[in-house]
Amino acid sequence: MKYFAWIPLGIVALTALAPLRADTDGRFLGRPISIDGKARPVTAPQAQPAPRPLPLPEPRPAPLQVVATAPPAVEARSCCNMRLLKQMPAEVSYGQEFMYQLQVFATENVADIVVRDSVPEGAVYVRSEPPARVTGNVLEWTWSEMDAGQVREIRVWLRPEREGRLGSCATVHAVSRACAFTVVGRATLSLTKTGPATAAVGEDIPYNIVVANSGNSVAKGVVVTDTVPSGLAHATGQSTLTFNVGDLGPNQSRTIPVVLRGMSRGRYCNLATATSANAAKASAEACTAIVQPGLQVTKTGPTEQFIGKNADYTITVMNVGDTLLSNVTVVDTTPQVARIITAAGASVAGTQAGWRIPELQPGERKSFTLTLTTATAGTHVNGVTAAAGGLTAQAQAATLWRGLGAMLVEVVDSPDPILIGGTTTYTIRITNQGSADLMNVSTTGSFPREITPTAAQNGTITGSTVRFQTIPRIGVGQSATFTATGRGAVEGDGRVKFSFTEDSLSSPVIEEESTRVF
Repeated sequence: MKYFAWIPLGIVALTALAPLRADTDGRFLGRPISIDGKARPVTAPQAQPAPRPLPLPEPRPAPLQVVATAPPAVEARSCCNMRLLKQMPAEVSYGQEFMYQLQVFATENVADIVVRDSVPEGAVYVRSEPPARVTGNVLEWTWSEMDAGQVREIRVWLRPEREGRLGSCATVHAVSRACAFTVVGRATLSLTKTGPATAAVGEDIPYNIVVANSGNSVAKGVVVTDTVPSGLAHATGQSTLTFNVGDLGPNQSRTIPVVLRGMSRGRYCNLATATSANAAKASAEACTAIVQPGLQVTKTGPTEQFIGKNADYTITVMNVGDTLLSNVTVVDTTPQVARIITAAGASVAGTQAGWRIPELQPGERKSFTLTLTTATAGTHVNGVTAAAGGLTAQAQAATLWRGLGAMLVEVVDSPDPILIGGTTTYTIRITNQGSADLMNVSTTGSFPREITPTAAQNGTITGSTVRFQTIPRIGVGQSATFTATGRGAVEGDGRVKFSFTEDSLSSPVIEEESTRVF
């Protein structure tokens, strides 16, 4: 048999029922209850005997069993957007706490939810979960909003303080909530630029510019500009390069290769900028040191030296560039007429001495010494070459190797002896038996009283003195010969003195020739 009941909204009618049973979802079955004006049939349990009337209480009676006279679970609707279910146990004990439940169901999106319940007369409120706002015997719970299908549960603990029937009604109020959503996106540009840390002058330098959108919205009209610094150059000759990338979706990126050339030494930073119609500007730069390898060699030594003696030379190799030089070779080549005496640390082969430097840091220098000699007079050039990779450097030192002039003088008179009034001829011969030319040779003859000069080849006579013309040069192994004539004037051993001077001599060479006059 089915039962129907009609109850106005907000009023819950409780009727006595036999002990109730729960259905599979935990709801108790009993008489149909409705507060929205619509009958709701509820399947009744099997017929139970009608409840017996309660006996009249006697003074200080023993606690009686309380039998619910209304179904413990009732449901209310707040129009069409909320459902409220209240469940109480069918029977509780006097003085002992018991718990009942409220379940709030949202059938729509709602806001400003208010659930109110009252503490039944004859019971004391103990606590609730969640805590209620208590005003007198009114309990109230509020939520700002609930979504359709969302359920909230309230548990309330009471303590009965009298026997008999306990009950109260709960209400729920809410306003419908209409929601609309849109997605707010943001485009976020990022820019990176990479390139080599170093490059050589005249070398092509590859750079990569990567523009990316890390936001969640499309970056519109992306443009990348790259500013070429003065020490670098682009093949087009332009100082500002512009790249129209277009739109970039979220998490998209674009790589732009740029090739520049290093024009001069120095450190140059290449700045790139990305702009968009709906994103903030992003910038990045890549710095490259433009280097130039350099190798220098110098050689110093005496500008003059006497043949047969040693001449010391210093060779200095220097890294005048910006890069490390490896396996630097140094080779000194002497003239064929010279001979290497010493070359510390070098490999010597014939007229060449060679050194090897494993590494030469920028600004570093290495020096070597070389000792030469020669037996040949003249200016001899000694050259050296340094090499490293494709670099070469050369230097040379010129030395005037001078010999020593050795003057051999001979004076012969013929005839000897001579009579007073007779004449004799003095033959003067100057020979350069040294290793250097004799320069500006001058000869002067002084005659004694026994002999009077009468003639001089290429010379002049002044009293007893004869001066011969200066001979500008007498080469090595060459000779110069000239004569003078004298007449016997007084008996005796006449000594004619000849004096010779030359540029390299510190004092004259004296030669005497004895002539007997009788």
